[in-house]
Formats: sequence, structure tokens, C-alpha cells
Amino acid sequence: MMGLAGTLNLRRALADPWILLAGAALLFLLVFVALPLAELVRQAFIGQKSGAFGIENFVSFFGSGFFRRALKNSLVSATLATMIALVIGLPLAFVFARFDFPGKPWIEVAILLSMLSPPFVGAYAWIILFGRSGFVTLAARDAGIGLPTIYGPTGIALASAFSLFPLVFLVVRGAFLRVDRGLEEAAASLGRPPARVVWNVTLPLVMPAIVTAALLVFLGAISDFGTPAILGEGDRYPVLATLAYSLYISEIGSEPGMAATTCVILVLIAFALVLGARFLSMRRKVANDSAPNRSPDPLPRGRARAMTVAVSAFVTVTNLPLFVVLISSVLQVRGVVFQPVLTFDNYARAWATIGSALTNSLMFAGLALVATVILGTALGYYVTRRAGPLARAIDLLVMIPYVVPGTVIGIGYAQVFNGPPLFLTGTAAIIGIVYLVRRLPYMTRAAASAVFQIDATLEDASQNLGMPPARGFAGIMVPLMRPAILAGAAIAWVEILNELSASVVLYTGATRTLPIAAYQQSLGGDVGIAAAYAAMLVGITVAALILFALAGGLRNGGPPTTA
Repeated sequence: MMGLAGTLNLRRALADPWILLAGAALLFLLVFVALPLAELVRQAFIGQKSGAFGIENFVSFFGSGFFRRALKNSLVSATLATMIALVIGLPLAFVFARFDFPGKPWIEVAILLSMLSPPFVGAYAWIILFGRSGFVTLAARDAGIGLPTIYGPTGIALASAFSLFPLVFLVVRGAFLRVDRGLEEAAASLGRPPARVVWNVTLPLVMPAIVTAALLVFLGAISDFGTPAILGEGDRYPVLATLAYSLYISEIGSEPGMAATTCVILVLIAFALVLGARFLSMRRKVANDSAPNRSPDPLPRGRARAMTVAVSAFVTVTNLPLFVVLISSVLQVRGVVFQPVLTFDNYARAWATIGSALTNSLMFAGLALVATVILGTALGYYVTRRAGPLARAIDLLVMIPYVVPGTVIGIGYAQVFNGPPLFLTGTAAIIGIVYLVRRLPYMTRAAASAVFQIDATLEDASQNLGMPPARGFAGIMVPLMRPAILAGAAIAWVEILNELSASVVLYTGATRTLPIAAYQQSLGGDVGIAAAYAAMLVGITVAALILFALAGGLRNGGPPTTA
């Protein structure tokens, strides 16, 4: 009887398309998420010199002044970037949540523009402005003023913060909107000044969102490869992400123990931060059981205009790197110095040397986006509607690539898929897979957030009427999830198209993409072509986001929450 019951249960499971999908997804995630990380952990404990299993590599890492300096540099630059992003994003989030003023929707779009280009493009723009031959540097030098260098921790932190502060704005603004204004009014009625009300009442209520935003910025900054590679000038200011890459490149053909060790330390830092943020959120809980009870306050005409001017000027400064890249792409270049002469020569030279980079980017990113949307939508539904260990395992594995730096994933792929049974290194397939795996969390979380808000009785009713589960999902759930799906797809597209950290480890001449081409030109010193490539990236991203906006896909969505 037990055998018959087990057979019947197996048949029911196999007849359920969601079980089949979940099984296939779990296998995919184990191979392309868990296996590369497990291989890096294994290599980290194989001694670089002795070949014996143990902590030899970690002893070498922490015993080396150069490696300790890279670790310190990573923590310092990521901490500075997080502080600067909070200083920029928190006031903007408060102002947009509490006040109405002319031009507010357009200024909000301008804030989100900072996320359009990859961080290394912002780093390149800072060099155009404040580098050794930058516009501002030369002008200040002619005026007898010596400016501090943009290279090193300050420049890396500024470039990272200017590209990541919209995360703070998006996460914390939503929290400000959910605060019960009656609590603030009660505190004000007891005689507390506005600043004390914000400090003692408002900020504690939104502290979980602030912690989450700070975590997202820190993870983005410490895992970024392009910005420190350009502004850190290689080994002059090494960080863990660039160190792991240089170690891997130098150790190709030998046992890459130190590269794996550096990757494991990066992963440990990331997971420690996530766990720490969750611990802080649980330790300090402040209840706020009221829904938003007031729309933003209208300002008097004079103050409203002043607010518009002030916020617009501030946001213009934050978008300065974007404007610099676009403008410099049409300026004449002599050596490494831009001249005030308009020309399209940079684009002509860029087009002559672009090769297959543009078509590769569009093809790889397009196919990866389609796969991300389909798989992410299905998994977002599954992990929300189904309980049990399978759903929890899939949810965990999906989110791991969001926490793990891209350089780590790229090195793990290069190690695992460089031979039988899956020889993928150097192929277009491995680029597409790493795109999919790294951006699947965005789509899964966007879909899951929509499923949470849809009453499950709708599906129950369709099944009672004889509609198969797959048809019910496609006919009922997908149309209801459409805004969230488009929002997740828009965010995923921006991230996929501009991906550099993982693909820079995996690409070959045949699979070079536009971000890699722009990065190579930035390092090579051809500032005109680099500006043209970067401008192409921005233009393609903007065009795609306009299409998503017309389809209604930029009204919902945001970064996945890890804390």
C-alpha cells in the first residue's frame, strides 16, 4: 500500500507542471550558482604553494601587506560611497515624499537617469573633469589652483555614490510615504522643533529602509570592478574586486588559489553584511500600523519655485557624469585632451573599431532579457504561492548572485566550465548565462511582489472551473502581474546591457561587448572613442527605457530587498 501511495504521489507531482519547472530551475541554479561558488571555496583551501588542504592561502592573504591593503581599500571606499549616497539620497527622498512642487515628476526621472550608465562610465566622466588633463583640472591649473587628485578612494567613492544614490532615494522615499503623519504632529504639538521630530520620530520609523538602502549601496560599491579599475589605476589603489581579477589573470595555467581566496573573502563580507543588516532590523523594530494618510504638502508659490530650482540644481550636479560623457563624445580630441570643437570624428573612429561589440551586446542582452523575464516571472510566482523546502531552496539560490560580486561569479564560471562535462568558457552561451543568473533576482522579486498582492482565490476559482494550472497562470496571473513584470524587465535590461564585472573575466575577442569595449578604450587612453562607446550605451539604454515607460513598466518596481 505504501508503495502504491508513493507511486500515486509521484505521478501527481510529475503531472503538476510547476513541480517540473521547479525541478528544472533547481538543477539549473545548482549548476550555475552553487557549483561555481563551491569550486571557489574548494580552491581557496588548496594551498597555492604546498597543494595541501588547509588555510595556507588565508594565512598568506592576511600575512601580506599588499593583500591587507586591498581589503582595507575595499572597505574604506565602499563605506565612503555609502555615506555619500545616504547624504545625497536621504534629503531627496524626504523632500519628494513630503512636498509638492512644480516639475516634480520630471526631476524624479532625472534622478533615475543616474542609474542609466554603468558605474565605470561615471568614473571615466570624473577623469574627463578632474583627471590629470581634465577640463576642471587644466582650468584650475591655469588659475594657479592645485586640485586634489580624483584617483584613489575619494574618486572611487564619489563615482560609486553618484551612480548608486538612486537606490537610497527609491527605497527610503517609499518608507517616508508610509509613515503615519499623526505621530509627527503629536510630537510637534508637545513643543518639539521640526528637526527633533524628524530625528526622534520619523527616522526611527524609516530606519529599516535606511539600513536596507545602505546595504544595497555598500554591496554595489564593494563588488564594482570598473570604477576602481579606472580610478584606482590598477595596483596603485587595489581593491578586492580588481585584485581577484588580476590574480586570476596572472594565475591562468597554474593553481588559482589566491584568486579563489580573495573571492571567498569578498563573498564572506557580502553575506556578513546581509546577516548584520537583518540582525539590526530585528533588534530595532518600530511599529507603524497606519497606511499613508496624507498626500505631499503643497508649498506656497515662492517656496515651491525655490524648491524646484534648488532640487533641479542638485540633481543636475548628480547627473554631471552623464552630461560630461555625452558632450565629450562630440568634442575634438588632441592627445588625451578634449578641445572645444564639435565633431563626430569620435563616433566615426569608434564605429570603425567597434567590430562585433555592439551586435554582441544587443544579441546577448536581448536573449538574456527574454530568458530572465520568462524564468523570473515563473519563479517569482512559484516561490510565493508554493511552500516547502523546494520553494525555499530556489528562493535562496536565486538571490545569491545578487549578493555575490560579479567578478567572483565570473571567475567561478571560468574555473568550472573550462572543461568536461560543460565546456562553455569562451562561448557566447556563458555570457548569456551569466547575464541571466546575475539579473534573475530583479525579475523574480518584481514578480513575487505582484503575486503577494493578488488574491489566490482567483486561481482557485479558475481551477474549480476546470482550467489547468498553466493556463490559469497565463490567462489570469500574467495579465495582473504585467506592470510589475515590465518594471522588473526595465531594471534587468539596464543591468544586463551595462554588465561588466563578470563578463570581463569570461569574454573573448568573438564575444566582446560594448561595455567591455568602452572599458578597454578607457584603460587604453583613447578618450574620444571611449566617450563615443559610453554615449552609445547611454543612448541604447534610454531608448529601451522609453519603450518600457510607454508600455507602463516604470511605475512599479525597485531593487530587490536583501535585508
